Amino acid sequence: MVIQAALNGSTSRALHPAVPLTSSELATAARAAKDAGASLIHIHPRDTYGAQTLDAAYVLPAVSAVRDATGLPVGVTSGIWAVNGEPGRRLELVKHWAGPNRPDYVTINLNEPGIEALADLAFSLDIGIEAGVWTGDDARLLGEYAFRDRILRVLVEPVDRNPADAVATALEASEELDRLGITAPQFHHGYGMATWDVMKAATGRGFHLRVGLEDTTVLPDGTPAPANADLVAAVVSLFN
Repeated sequence: MVIQAALNGSTSRALHPAVPLTSSELATAARAAKDAGASLIHIHPRDTYGAQTLDAAYVLPAVSAVRDATGLPVGVTSGIWAVNGEPGRRLELVKHWAGPNRPDYVTINLNEPGIEALADLAFSLDIGIEAGVWTGDDARLLGEYAFRDRILRVLVEPVDRNPADAVATALEASEELDRLGITAPQFHHGYGMATWDVMKAATGRGFHLRVGLEDTTVLPDGTPAPANADLVAAVVSLFN
């Protein structure tokens, strides 16, 4: 089982005081997550005001810092919320991710507009793709794209906060991926307390897992997680 550590996402300091935002904080958190058992890192770079950004001026230093600290593959978000819903603006920013400090992979959410052009651009920059599938409908959309057989992995990530609903959504998405013959490795996770139920169901089917302060700020018993490394350690303890 492979564990991806999602270090920050949209989580704010108000939600968790230890969430890493700067490049140096991300590097420190990533190193601790690696020591706890993570072998992939996913980050949402922030600008000087703490807002999520796709600007290379912030993305490339963050990726470089994390990679230098861990030696692990580092991926970033391409969430359209970081560009106020503008696909063209996203392409303009991502095209500057070229060079040795480019991300190893980028997450592309299937429910967003403009993803085919974004995938083409990522491949041209030698950046791998993991497909973000939130629902069975997203899985069916993935099946329609030519890049479906070139992706590194699929993130099965139900956004339902009710644990039973989240498990059911993840199962539907996973079954659709199987039906469509999409064979890329699946990494399952959820949000809030639901993440633990989703991961338990996923390990029963042999899938990989993602965890971190992007997804949940609490441990399996509902107590606050001190940091990302504690969440990774909990996954190792529960599921490995």
